Amino acid sequence: MVDEVRDPERPDTAALLDVAAQEASLLRSGQDWARFLDLAAKHRGYGFSALLLIRASRPDATMLADYDSWRRLGRQVVKGERGIRIVQSNGARPSTVFDIGQTTAIPSADSRVPGAAPLEPGEALAALSDFAGRLGFPVVRSPYDGVALTVLSNEHGRRFIRVADHLDDNTAVAAVAHELAHVLLKHPAEAPAVTSPACRGIAKLQADSVAYLVLRRLGMDAHGIGFPSVSSWAGADPRAPRFGTMLAVGDRVLLTASLVTTHMDSASRTTTDVQQGRTKDVRRAEPEPAQDPETTSSVAQVREVHHQAEQFFVAHLNRGWAVPYLGKRGIDAQTAQAWRIGYAPSGRKGLVAYLRSRGYEDAVLEASGLARRRGTRLVDALQDRIVLTLRTPEGGIAGFIGRHSPRGHGPKYLASRGSAKGSVLYGLAENRQALAAGAHPVIVEGPFDAIAVTLAGRGRYVGVATCGTALSPAQVDALDRVCDLGTTGAVITFDGDSAGMRGAVKAFDLLRGAEAVRLPEGRDPSAILVQDGPAALHRLLDRSRVPLADIVVDAELARFPRLQFAEDRMRALQAVAPIVAALPSGQVARQVVRTATRLGLEATTVNEVVVNAVEQARLRPDLAARNPSPIEVAGLDVRSKTSAPTSRPAVVSPAFSGHRPPYVPYKRT
Repeated sequence: MVDEVRDPERPDTAALLDVAAQEASLLRSGQDWARFLDLAAKHRGYGFSALLLIRASRPDATMLADYDSWRRLGRQVVKGERGIRIVQSNGARPSTVFDIGQTTAIPSADSRVPGAAPLEPGEALAALSDFAGRLGFPVVRSPYDGVALTVLSNEHGRRFIRVADHLDDNTAVAAVAHELAHVLLKHPAEAPAVTSPACRGIAKLQADSVAYLVLRRLGMDAHGIGFPSVSSWAGADPRAPRFGTMLAVGDRVLLTASLVTTHMDSASRTTTDVQQGRTKDVRRAEPEPAQDPETTSSVAQVREVHHQAEQFFVAHLNRGWAVPYLGKRGIDAQTAQAWRIGYAPSGRKGLVAYLRSRGYEDAVLEASGLARRRGTRLVDALQDRIVLTLRTPEGGIAGFIGRHSPRGHGPKYLASRGSAKGSVLYGLAENRQALAAGAHPVIVEGPFDAIAVTLAGRGRYVGVATCGTALSPAQVDALDRVCDLGTTGAVITFDGDSAGMRGAVKAFDLLRGAEAVRLPEGRDPSAILVQDGPAALHRLLDRSRVPLADIVVDAELARFPRLQFAEDRMRALQAVAPIVAALPSGQVARQVVRTATRLGLEATTVNEVVVNAVEQARLRPDLAARNPSPIEVAGLDVRSKTSAPTSRPAVVSPAFSGHRPPYVPYKRT
C-alpha cells in the first residue's frame, strides 16, 4: 500500500493551487522563466500548475508516472514513498505521481525504458516544415534581411512562413517554431498580415517560449532565446492577478508546444511517451492535437502496417498478370524493384490474413485503409491490382494506389483510404536526389508516365504524377520544398483534348512560370517510351516545350472563333489582357507579340489594353475583396468555379516586399 491510497489528509484542489501560486511568485526574472521552461521540457504532458507543484515537491525529479503506470512498466513504487500531489488546469481531480527514483524494478520483469532516436537539426527542420505545410503555411527559404516572418495572406492570396536562407538548421528550427506559435496562438482571421512588425509584448513572449520548449525537447541549443522579467508581463502590482495571468500564459504556451512537438515525435521512428517522462495514463492538461481519433500508438501501428503491406505486395509481384503488363509499359524487373512496385493477389483475405498473423488487430487494419468491411467480414481493399506506393517527400508511406488489369472492372486506379492522394506526388520521393541536383520536374497524370519520363530523362528530366487528380497547391508546395522551382522550373504535360486543356489551365493558376508539352493525340509518355523509345521521349521534352502561358492565352483566344471584325478582335483582346498582365515580367512581351499577331493588331495597342486591364481589376471592389486570379477577371470558362482564391489581400511589410519566394502565383505589372 502506497501513500496515494492510504493518506487521509491529502490536500484538496484549492490548497494545491495555493501552493502553486506561492511557487509562481518565485518566478521573477527572465532566467527564472527559462528555468521553468526547462522543467516543462523535461516533464511533458503537465499543465502550468502541475509543473509548479512538481517543482515545489521534488525539483530534481527526472521521470514521472502514476502508480499503475509504473506497474505496467515493470517497476514497483517503494513502500512508504510519498508521491507528488498535482492538479491540472483542466478541472480534473488531484492525482499523485512518483519519480522513477521512488521505484524499483520488479524481479524478472522487463523494466527497460524504451529510448528515442532524437532528430538531427536538419531532420527536425524538415518535420517542422511538414507540419507548417499541413497547417497551410509552407516554409520558404530565401534571401531575407530578418530572421523569419509569417505572411497570413499576401497580395496573391498565398500564406507562407519565410525564413532567411543564411540561418543554420538550429536557428531555422527556432525561427519556424516561433512563427508556428503565432499561427497556432491566434486565429488567422484576427492575426496581422505579417507577424514581424507586431511581434512584441506578450505575443513575442509566448512565441519565444514555444520556440524555446521545442528546441529543449529536441535536445537543441536554446540559449539564443532570452525573456523579459516576469513582472513586465504578469504585473508587478501586488493587487494585480499575477498568478492568473501566468496560469493563462503558461498553459497556452505548453499546449501550443505540445501540438508542435507531438508532430515532431511522429517524425522520430522510436519516440515514446515514457522516454519523454510520462505515460499515457498520466492525466494531462494538454489534449492531443485535433488530427485523427486514433491514439499515438495506433498511428505508429498504422505506419508499421504500411511497411508490412509494401513488403507483402512486392513479394507477390511475380504472380498473375503483373509482370507481363509492366513489360508492356516499358518497366523491367530492375525498375520495378527500384520503384517498389508490387501486386495485390486476387483473394479477399490475402493481406488481411498476412497482417493478422503478425499480431495486428482488425481496428488497426481498417485504420490503415488497406482493409474494409463486407458485412461482418474484413477483406482486402486492393485485390488483383498492381500496387504502387504513394510517399511523402521525405520517403514515408502515405498510402497505396492499385491499377487493375486491362480486363478488370471498377476504377482503373484505386487509392487506399486515407492515402492523401491529392496532396502528394508519385515519384517525388524516388526522384528527390535528382531534383535537388537540378533535374527538371515533369508533371504527368499517371504513375507509369512518371516512371517513363524518369527512365527517358537521363537525369535531365524526372517524372512526378498527380495520379488522376488536378494539380493542387499542396502538391506544388511539396515539389517546391524538394527543388528550387524558381531555378529548375516545371514542365506540364497534357493531352490536346478539352480535359487536358482544362488541366493545363488549372496548373497555370499555381505555376505561372511553368513550361508545357502538348502530347501527341491519344498517347501518353509511357506509350511513347514503349513505341518510340526513350530517345524519342527525351527529344519531345527537349524540343517541344513552350511557356504554359502560350497554352492558356491560346485557349482564351479560341473562345472567339470569328475575328474578321474589329469589334470581335477587341473583345478577344479585352478577355485575354488580364491573363497577360498577370504573367512574370519576363513573359509579358512574348504574349503581347503573340496576341497582336493572332488578332492582327498593333503590339502597342495590345500593350495599352494589358496595362488598362490591371487598373480596371484594381478598381473593381467586388473582385479586389476576393483577390481573384486574372483568369477569373477574364471570364475563362474552363476553370472550376470552386478553384478561385477566397483569401483577402494583405498588407505586406516593407521588409518583405522586396523579395519573392521561390515560386509566385503571379506578379502584377
